[in-house]
Amino acid sequence: MQKSYLVIVLTCLLLVISACSKTEEKEIVTNNEMNSETQESTSEDTGSADTNEDEETTVEEKPEEDSSTDETDESETPSDPGFKVYQPSVGWEKKFTDGEDIVVTEKVIAANDEYVQLAMMVGGNQSIQIYKWTPTQVALVYEEVSVDDASVNLLDSFTPNENPEVLLSETSAQWELVESGVKLDVVYGSFEDVYVIKKVTDEVEDADTIYTRYYAPGYGLVKETYEVTGEYGYSGKSELEVVKK
Repeated sequence: MQKSYLVIVLTCLLLVISACSKTEEKEIVTNNEMNSETQESTSEDTGSADTNEDEETTVEEKPEEDSSTDETDESETPSDPGFKVYQPSVGWEKKFTDGEDIVVTEKVIAANDEYVQLAMMVGGNQSIQIYKWTPTQVALVYEEVSVDDASVNLLDSFTPNENPEVLLSETSAQWELVESGVKLDVVYGSFEDVYVIKKVTDEVEDADTIYTRYYAPGYGLVKETYEVTGEYGYSGKSELEVVKK
């Protein structure tokens, strides 16, 4: 009897121990699964945050690209050449006729961004003229008559006059703008987009002297006329006949 009783007690203890072991294993498995789910959730949240940061960085960088493009467009915008289009080229020699003879010869001696120097020959007399020639103005700023050699470059040494004679300007000038965009025929050929300007002086007593000049793109002065009014009035002209480039 005692042996049977001991066997029964031992059997019961083994069953209790086995049940406890299974319970602990279940708890360990459950805890492991919960930890795994927590790690996965944390990884997903971290990845989502990284993605959002990347998107925000991309959005913030776009305005910088647009700004750079705008600056490039502004720097590439060409400026208006204005009256510079009408400037003759250095080295050109232009000869003007009165209809019979060559009366004036003009040669472009030198030029820079602001000034153009011309050598003028009338008969045997030489003179130097320097014009301020910019997109917004053409003005005679220096003149020297009866010189021995008008071909000497003075652009780096001359002193501009305090009261220049303004021929063409976007604001005001001593010469009156008569017309623009004119088509003109001279002995040398035909020109378009010509400026016509006029000046009236009282250099002749009891009469007006009317000067009219014509400026063509790429050639500068291509024709000039003058008229003296009054009882003993007279007129004349000189227009482009020959260009040596």
